[in-house]
Amino acid sequence: MLEKGWIALDIDGTTTAHVREIPWEVSQFLKGLAREGWRIFFITGRVYSWTLQSLSPLSFPYLFAVQNGADIIEMPAHRLLSRAYLSPKIIPFLEKAYRNIAYDYLIYAGFEKGDFCYYRPRRFPEEIAWYLDLLKSFSPAPWQKREEFSFAEGDSFPLIKCFGSKEAMTPLFEALLHLRELTVSMIRDPLCERFYLLLITDRKASKGTALDRARAAFHSTAPLIAAGDDFNDLPMLEKADIKIVMQTAPEEVKARADILAPSASECGIIPALKEALQRL
Repeated sequence: MLEKGWIALDIDGTTTAHVREIPWEVSQFLKGLAREGWRIFFITGRVYSWTLQSLSPLSFPYLFAVQNGADIIEMPAHRLLSRAYLSPKIIPFLEKAYRNIAYDYLIYAGFEKGDFCYYRPRRFPEEIAWYLDLLKSFSPAPWQKREEFSFAEGDSFPLIKCFGSKEAMTPLFEALLHLRELTVSMIRDPLCERFYLLLITDRKASKGTALDRARAAFHSTAPLIAAGDDFNDLPMLEKADIKIVMQTAPEEVKARADILAPSASECGIIPALKEALQRL
């Protein structure tokens, strides 16, 4: 079938407002687009196992990138298309920057190891145990406790996550931006309204570079529609011929929109995509 184009979609707050599923109406609409020749590409900050909880019921071919593009997988074959992981060499820089922050950071091991986190329990106060338990519920393998983060030279990992208040995360975000080896995104936590997240990945792992890597793998220059609702979606939106932003997005993100979509709780991606298709 002739490729009509690409549709790149964030998941949380864009494709769905639900933690573990995509609305039936949205999945059926995307299925119809896939049948017409549109390549559907989900790009998320989620881990692999949590992503599949939402995407596995989909009955059409698609791509998805997890942890802001650290891994790109082609479905239904479960074929790893591309990977961009962090080196442990970044940890000393992070340790230096990580001062006067209430909660320690988490190091994700990657989906082939079970999507668990390396973590240092002594650096988390008891008051945050509920949140760690919530995160653990999305990992099929048990988390690994460490006294200190020490890794072999050949080790690598997809993502480091920091979390806390916006006031705590903002100076850390600004301190890490100058490290050219990294991509650093600051977003609202989809699981807890009181937290902001810093998602730290390799410089080749952002939602924008994930698009570049995937399209290069298919030698595609076809039209691109992208939809998102937060700051980590901006690199993806910048690549698009038509940019869809959800009404629930921060004002700075909405300012980049060609089309403003109703909220994910209203399945707003459907009318927005219909309008985008008419504009192409």
